[in-house]
Amino acid sequence: MGNELSMLSTDINVITAEINAYQRVAGEAIFEIGKRLKHVKENDLAHGEFGNWAESIGIHPTDASRFIKVFDEVGGSKLGTYTNFGLKALYLIATMPEAHVEPFDDRLIRIKVD
Repeated sequence: MGNELSMLSTDINVITAEINAYQRVAGEAIFEIGKRLKHVKENDLAHGEFGNWAESIGIHPTDASRFIKVFDEVGGSKLGTYTNFGLKALYLIATMPEAHVEPFDDRLIRIKVD
């Protein structure tokens, strides 16, 4: 990781601008993906075709439903800004007590629900 860090700019203003841009992009991307998935599901496919289509673009149907749910819940800005939701969710997972988290595979975790 040290090598990756040395490739960053040494100008604090550049780093600040990059962080601000990534914060906007991260939150907006989740919201915009959900918006588009919902549009396709409601307008472009016959009943029952959505899951296959989602898989054809590399999105598991369950994940597609999750994106749509995020869009539905956050869409009207009823929860305020959404740009930091990803960070908040990841922070909650990262700080969750070990007893509530079990290994799932090399990339994912599964949260235990009692």
